[in-house]
Amino acid sequence: MLTLHAASLTTPPLVERISDSVASGDFLAILGPNGAGKSTLLGLLSGFRKPAQGSVTLDQRPLDDWHPHDLAQRRALVAQQESPVFAWRVDQLAALGAQCDEDEVARWLERLELSDLAQRNVQTLSGGERQRVMIARALCQLAGPSQGTRYLLLDEPTSALDIGQSQALMRCLERLTQQQDLAVICVLHDLNLANAYADRVWLMDRGTRIASGTPSEVLRADALSELYRAELDELDHSGGHWLALKH
Repeated sequence: MLTLHAASLTTPPLVERISDSVASGDFLAILGPNGAGKSTLLGLLSGFRKPAQGSVTLDQRPLDDWHPHDLAQRRALVAQQESPVFAWRVDQLAALGAQCDEDEVARWLERLELSDLAQRNVQTLSGGERQRVMIARALCQLAGPSQGTRYLLLDEPTSALDIGQSQALMRCLERLTQQQDLAVICVLHDLNLANAYADRVWLMDRGTRIASGTPSEVLRADALSELYRAELDELDHSGGHWLALKH
């Protein structure tokens, strides 16, 4: 289990103390306006940022105590807008650091609808295509023999994707949390994607987690309108709960 023990950052960007855990099968969305501390919190959870107070543990061991190779088998982070420096082919980039063979790399590319691009130079791809390649690389990194729950941390993975690609990716991630010993922690700006696919939501504002719960508990138009300084309506279609901008 990945656990925050009163973990915080005391110099900008700030994160106020948070204590909580993420377990196998969780699909956690971290939401909030720009500058809320979402990416910083993701950095704490990944171990790439060190807490000034408290600790972050994986299976009750502080992240700092893990050997980098062992930790890489258990958690992978895909940051915002990663741009490969070298002219790798898509399949070569996906295989970097992979804990699986070529056939399994190919299967991950197929799951993310990247098979037709496998021989392409990643520098010639669109932003959305590169985004999916980086997610494929992270999944290949985690694809070795299971040694416990694996954690996939994604920072705005749908920011460059169209509606159909966003839906396909989120459905794929949802299936993975249900079928494998995997948890997904995802920073999102799209409130309706979080509502449709996440089973837990953390809402951030200026470095503080101000709400935690299921999407139906947290994503209420009255509270979100004030937080985002936007006029929102709640829509209810066939039992589905959605948010929309007022005209």
